[in-house]
Amino acid sequence: MKGYKIFLMVVMLLLMPVFSSARAESYPYLLERNLTSHRSIASSVWAVMGDMVFLSTEERTLRTFGLSEWKQEGFAMPKEGDEVSLILDYGNTIIDITESGGKGGFFGNEVSGKVHLFNGPHMWIAIKTNDGEMQAFALKDAAATKLNGIESGRPIILALDGENRVMDVFRP
Repeated sequence: MKGYKIFLMVVMLLLMPVFSSARAESYPYLLERNLTSHRSIASSVWAVMGDMVFLSTEERTLRTFGLSEWKQEGFAMPKEGDEVSLILDYGNTIIDITESGGKGGFFGNEVSGKVHLFNGPHMWIAIKTNDGEMQAFALKDAAATKLNGIESGRPIILALDGENRVMDVFRP
């Protein structure tokens, strides 16, 4: 019986790369551009503990946001009751955080092109735009996760925040 289980595990491990979604032609991590997949929800700081900011949303859920990311967004040190808007993508991932009532930078603030170089650990991407120009952009965490394993030459659309950082990624 043990030999049978070991054989099945080996077969599964060998076949995983074949069926891996990261190798699929459609690259499912990138959805087609659809701005209605983003939504904004009001939230307020519930607590700050260690390196995490806990946010209470209008949907009565608790969301967390890293303190270092909070500071990168240009906000002062959070205190209980501070109000912000969270911009969520189709997967309910926080892709941006803005001042209360803000809508984020994804409405028309985007760049199209082909991936030239992607550096996940250093959180940046370089693309060759449709005009033939090379541009490099800093990535936010959610966008870097979606780009994991992307290959050079892949056409993409980068949605940018107000500071020209990539907050979301789509396929054309």
